[in-house]
Amino acid sequence: MLRKLVLGAAVLAICMLSGCSASPEAKKGDYIISKEDQRILVAKNISKKDSENKTFADLKKNNIELINYIVEDSQLYNELRIGEKVNVTPKTNDKGEYVVMNSDPPQIRAGQIERLKD
Repeated sequence: MLRKLVLGAAVLAICMLSGCSASPEAKKGDYIISKEDQRILVAKNISKKDSENKTFADLKKNNIELINYIVEDSQLYNELRIGEKVNVTPKTNDKGEYVVMNSDPPQIRAGQIERLKD
């Protein structure tokens, strides 16, 4: 019993020192904040709460990286939801390069879209 208590206290101390947190605010990621014309607008490295409450203007003002990904798979596009956490890998050419269209926010063709759990 004492051994389990000491082990639990050690794990808790390590967690506190390393900065881990059970708070949903601490878990940041890339979230879909809008969908339109086969494109998903993704805000990078934000909290779930910010993805639900912040406007495009708020995110832009706070210098949050925003990228429009063009989703070529219509079925996948229809399944994706605003507020969903994703990891998007850009589509590349034969040289391993991807094209960033000069717009604000920039547009990139999505290669793979991984849907993540919060």
